[in-house]
Amino acid sequence: MNPFVDYIAHHPAILAPHAPLSEDEQDELFQLLNQPELPETAMTAEMADGYLTACVLDPHPVDTHDWLEAVFGQASMPTCGSEDQRDRLLSLLLRRHRDIHQAVSAAQAEPMDTTRYQPLLGSVDDDERIYPYRLDSEGRRVGEWMGRDWAMGFITAMQRDSLWKHLLNDDDHWPLVADIMLVFQGYDPDQPTYQLDDDDQLPFKLIAAVYAISRYWHKYAHNGASHRSPAPTLQPPPSSTMAACATPH
Repeated sequence: MNPFVDYIAHHPAILAPHAPLSEDEQDELFQLLNQPELPETAMTAEMADGYLTACVLDPHPVDTHDWLEAVFGQASMPTCGSEDQRDRLLSLLLRRHRDIHQAVSAAQAEPMDTTRYQPLLGSVDDDERIYPYRLDSEGRRVGEWMGRDWAMGFITAMQRDSLWKHLLNDDDHWPLVADIMLVFQGYDPDQPTYQLDDDDQLPFKLIAAVYAISRYWHKYAHNGASHRSPAPTLQPPPSSTMAACATPH
């Protein structure tokens, strides 16, 4: 049995009745996923949130143990302080996954209810942010910026399922992911003077993108499902403003 499945089965307390994460619990999740005892391959809380969001939106269900393995970067249970801390971390992750699922599902039932989902975006230290933005010799932004890890997690989850290429290759609908690609890159090559760090609408753009993508896949499901292929390589449409989808530094 998968170690995560086995652990959850023998620790039912982490599957306590669902309640949305409070602001304090969101902060706690950031702290717990930043523990030095975790493997270097583990995601940050922000990256994990982007990853879970894309998993929830994915037209193919993603098993719990699959996304937990991705978050921790290993197939075995993580070491993170005490057993109580490990239980707490898993509980918060499972609850956050349900938070996202319920927020997206609510919008499908009530199209006007698009306020429940809020991305978990961490703060960026001024000494890690280069402003105005600067590119390296390969055209990639250097330093840190708001939403970088969230977008990286989202795109990482997209790459696990080739069906996302159906969206990216859809001339009418690939712009639904354009703002996520923009945050991933940290700048707009078509608008060199645009400073993403000054865009106070950025979180709202990500929220709008999540709900728009959800509606797209919901409609797509009603038109028939497609098969799934393993390990795809995802690229934005070459004509898009986000054509260069390089991993940022």
